[in-house]
Amino acid sequence: MRGYTFLLSFLTLPVLGAIGHDIYITYKDQDFDKTMMFSDVGYLWTHYHPDSFAWARTNLEPETWQHVITPVLEQSTILVSATPLILTAAVLAALKLLGLPPFREGGKMGRFKKGGFGFGSGDKKQGRFKYNRK
Repeated sequence: MRGYTFLLSFLTLPVLGAIGHDIYITYKDQDFDKTMMFSDVGYLWTHYHPDSFAWARTNLEPETWQHVITPVLEQSTILVSATPLILTAAVLAALKLLGLPPFREGGKMGRFKKGGFGFGSGDKKQGRFKYNRK
């Protein structure tokens, strides 16, 4: 279960980064009367790394740029960064509800027996071990 928690925590980092960036921009503008604007992916890409944007624009096919990249660039950064988190959480929830392999009880890493953990065989009829000293 720790692996899934780590995965979901790791996938929340881009969302927190996008929210933090938008809060910083709002604070930097010092205009608290208007609502907070959420930045687009295209704005972040062209503003913070215009060289890679220009390289991608020249090296990708125009049809691919128009039909695949442009709709993503027009979306809010929070939505784009939250998509992997939402999809992963939905898949993990579906696997948990259906009881499929990562969440299946038993197996190699199964649960302990009802008697708890001990060094005995788990047989209740055997009783305590008696040591007779000679």
